[in-house]
Amino acid sequence: MTTQQKKTQWLWVALVAIVVAILAAWIISSKDSASATESEHGHVEGEAEHAKDESHSEAGHGEDGELEFSAKQLAEFGVKLANTEMGAVQQSTNFPAKLIANTDQQAHVSSTFAGRVDSVSVALGQPVKKGQALATLFIPDLVDQQANLSIAQENLTLAQQDYQREKQLFDQGISARQDYQRTYNAYRQAQIQVQTAKSRLNALGASNGSNGRYTLIAPLSGVISRKDIVVGEQVSSDKQLFVIDQLDALWLEFTLPNDAQVNVVPNQEIAFKSLQTQNTFKAVVQALSSEADAQTGRLLVRAKVITPAQELRPNLMVNVELNSGTSASVLRVLKQAIQEIDGKQVVFVAKQEKDKIHITPTSVTLGNYSADGQWVEIKSGLSTNQSYISQGSFLIKSELEKGEAEHGH
Repeated sequence: MTTQQKKTQWLWVALVAIVVAILAAWIISSKDSASATESEHGHVEGEAEHAKDESHSEAGHGEDGELEFSAKQLAEFGVKLANTEMGAVQQSTNFPAKLIANTDQQAHVSSTFAGRVDSVSVALGQPVKKGQALATLFIPDLVDQQANLSIAQENLTLAQQDYQREKQLFDQGISARQDYQRTYNAYRQAQIQVQTAKSRLNALGASNGSNGRYTLIAPLSGVISRKDIVVGEQVSSDKQLFVIDQLDALWLEFTLPNDAQVNVVPNQEIAFKSLQTQNTFKAVVQALSSEADAQTGRLLVRAKVITPAQELRPNLMVNVELNSGTSASVLRVLKQAIQEIDGKQVVFVAKQEKDKIHITPTSVTLGNYSADGQWVEIKSGLSTNQSYISQGSFLIKSELEKGEAEHGH
């Protein structure tokens, strides 16, 4: 190897060593940068977590179970405040009642004639319209009436021909006046007989071309509530065949005991509840019996249903809800404000101080609940015009229990 070749070889060795040194330095520098980034990221996360904890602690827990909130926090939670007030906590008493058909809006359908049932066009419980056919009967007596009309019409035709002929002869001076007058009188009498026969059939609800068939029609719109007729049977004129009720005009009847502490007057609106569906409906008192029952002392009350429904039917048993007890003014709060803590009934009383609202659970003694489930009487523990949590008390209770659990831990 010559001296020039040795120099070239050492030159390449030096170049490779320099490249290796540069790569090593770059790798070490990258590791240090990544470590610094991770350290900075951890510090940021720690600060965020600390800020989160501080934000959570804004709903502070004071002494003796007291909570502190800002108005903004309560609004975000959907919590609302109200003031205790004086007002009535109305009670109610239930009385058994019965729905009955309104006889002022009811139709009893029977046949004017005795006859045989040819067909029945409606079924029990079926809605019908006024003038709708209910059944068809074959009436032997009706055949005679229709035959009499046919005979009277034939007599009228003959009398009319005689009259026209005599009138023509009389106008020509050939026939005597007495002959003309006789045929005129016979013609008028035949007209009267036809009119009488037609009037009789119309009054009976039949026509000349019915061939002894008589159709029963609905006198009003409603529902077939009773039906006592079958094809082929013989019916008499005094038999009730159909009853039609208008179910949108039912009556409600109930009795009041002589010791009932309620006040019922005409035109008073009352509520009643179905025993089957628990749905509530309304009625208006129409009348009270003029005197109580001599033996039981009970007073009969009748009301008209003003909220008709498909489920309401005659003879359905219901419960009437009547306001009872005193209507004196008492201290009351909304029922949803009451919560139970450690076996005690409490109301969360709110007190505004600067930008904070201090909420304290206050033990109360409850009285009566209103019949509509909205109000409850406060016998002790609160005073008039105190601010309290009227909506969202359950959330406040949960926050209080959460704070106590964290404190115990």
